[in-house]
Amino acid sequence: MLDGEAESAPLLGHKDHGPQKSVRRYLTDRVDVHYAPLNLLVCCFLVGLIDAASYNTWSVFMSMQTGMYHLQPISPFSLTDPPPRAGNTIFLALSTANLPAGSDSFKWARSAVSILSMMVGSLIAGRAYAAVGLTRRFTLIASFLLQALCIATAAILVQTDAVPETDATDKIVLIAIPFLAAQSGAQVATAKSLGFSELPTTVLTSTYNDLASDIHLLAWDNPKRDRRVASVVLMMLGAIAGSWLDKGTGTLTAVLWLGAGVKVILAFSWLLFPAESG
Repeated sequence: MLDGEAESAPLLGHKDHGPQKSVRRYLTDRVDVHYAPLNLLVCCFLVGLIDAASYNTWSVFMSMQTGMYHLQPISPFSLTDPPPRAGNTIFLALSTANLPAGSDSFKWARSAVSILSMMVGSLIAGRAYAAVGLTRRFTLIASFLLQALCIATAAILVQTDAVPETDATDKIVLIAIPFLAAQSGAQVATAKSLGFSELPTTVLTSTYNDLASDIHLLAWDNPKRDRRVASVVLMMLGAIAGSWLDKGTGTLTAVLWLGAGVKVILAFSWLLFPAESG
């Protein structure tokens, strides 16, 4: 082999993987979580959206597992009855005494499945984040895509009539609940793992308490207060949107497809986040 050929042989044996390496490096970069609350606040909106519609359809929440309660029978969208203010843990406890009066006897099962499914979702997400690194870009993208897939699966089950919307007492409803509650649990695990405890994204009891007890509530520069207030407003707006969309379309599927679509957008939005410096 000539000297020139010998010198060029090793170079020819290695293909240039520059673009592929750049993509791989970009996806494995740790993102700067400074702007992560933007996505978590959108998640607050989605919780209100899905919980309002799921309660109206099946009398069970997919995210709010605790809460205040009202002992009177509730008629969704009624102008005279108070709005639902209970969480699944309270529903589960009340069902042992067959309360609220007039409620169906199968509510305890729906509540229990929702609670357990949310815990499973949090467990799986938490272990996955610990294993591969939460703030890596591909981890966040994969997590939100899986959450979107769970919502889409529930939407397909309802749209194809595999799971009924008109009869909450039908045991087949228990097939759809785990998908919605588990993705909510993964969402909570994401918020907690990212370090934004003021944005649990699911319930507002602690948020209200933290706002009221914040000695710097009226301070000009208070990012945590700002995020808490925004989470309250967005969850309320989500619940209003879910209520009217469910009422206007007469079906839960429109709400679920919207929720799944927004989760997909959130998943790919992590591509726009800058990498962690240093």
